[in-house]
Amino acid sequence: MLKQISILTTVAMLAPALAFAASSLIQDERWDTLVDPSIDYVATYTPIEWVVGGAYRKSPKIPAGIKIDRSNNNLALGYHEGRLYFAWRTAPIHFASEKALMHIVSSRDFGQSWVHEHTIRLGRDVREPFFISYKGDLYFYYLELGKNFRKFEPRQTWVIRRQGEKQWSRPKPWGKPGEIAWEFKVRRDQVWVSSYTGNHYSTNDSKMEVELKVSSDGQTWTPHDLPVYRGGVSEVGFEFDEENNLWAVTRNEDGDSSGFGSHVAFADIDRYWRWQIPAKSNPRRYDSPRMFRHGDDLYLIARRDVGGVFGNGWQNKLVRWYKYWRRPKRTALYRIDRQKREVVHLFDFPSAGDTSFPSILRTGPHSYLIANYTSPLKFPGRSWMWGQVSPQGTQIYFTTLHFAPKNK
Repeated sequence: MLKQISILTTVAMLAPALAFAASSLIQDERWDTLVDPSIDYVATYTPIEWVVGGAYRKSPKIPAGIKIDRSNNNLALGYHEGRLYFAWRTAPIHFASEKALMHIVSSRDFGQSWVHEHTIRLGRDVREPFFISYKGDLYFYYLELGKNFRKFEPRQTWVIRRQGEKQWSRPKPWGKPGEIAWEFKVRRDQVWVSSYTGNHYSTNDSKMEVELKVSSDGQTWTPHDLPVYRGGVSEVGFEFDEENNLWAVTRNEDGDSSGFGSHVAFADIDRYWRWQIPAKSNPRRYDSPRMFRHGDDLYLIARRDVGGVFGNGWQNKLVRWYKYWRRPKRTALYRIDRQKREVVHLFDFPSAGDTSFPSILRTGPHSYLIANYTSPLKFPGRSWMWGQVSPQGTQIYFTTLHFAPKNK
């Protein structure tokens, strides 16, 4: 492991580099020009630093007066005009709740102290946060859902824009009613997003549609005539390689003619909306998939299913889900083997029980600030379902992922 130094102190030392990156529209792509593709790199992470403790530990740096409940998950990092932004959902339970809140805080000293920016209260559940800094504006996206803890009821994705110190615009609807924006990227001087709609978690045949959208102004979005996928896929993490081809990892939880699990998809630079997708799903499932690039390598951070393979064999959909809920989980780092079009496990981040909604903020050529949530780490063998209903709730931490030459 790396030297025992505070993760937030580490990030603070990178402030000049972050400011340099923010001055360029290409952002992450500029860092990749500084990564030598002839070198083999190895990834390590710094000791975690707890940021939101909930019922299990204190949150000393979060401003007084911000209500922090037991369940803390669905989080996002952003960087804009010299400030680090952080948002998270807090609620009494993991499942849908009318008491759910989405807090937004910001920091000029990279997490040494925070300022309360805004809190979203809908009287309904709120999830799927995402920041995008683009052409001088900071946008924040979030999803409004229902109140019934037994149901997944997406209603509308909304977007607000920061207008000044603690000032945010009125929310505007984004996408179609019920459409869920999953992963945004600023690449090639445009904003890209994967999204999905349909009957997620239905016990009937899956009829979901995944779309890839693009914007040149951060406000108007251009969809293609056809979805990139129809079937059982919901969340899709994606990234562009050094030749600007698109790669994606799907979460095929609901199942379809390809089976259950996941796919590694590919789209040529000139045909972004024509995804090459395997006819058969990989039986391993990767929840909350987020992808990123380091030089010529593509990586994935997602939930790892411990002690089982989700898509193996023939099983009733409900039985398959039930067995998945009862197994332990981890948040893991993976590399994409582009030759074989496979996902390769590298290591697990500190995580247990209910875990994995990573947010990734690049801070330099070889460093990435990672935020993630987890159940208490002292119970590594307990199930995902236990983590969602435990009175000890879930907490959020930061760590920095570093890539260093393999032989040094």
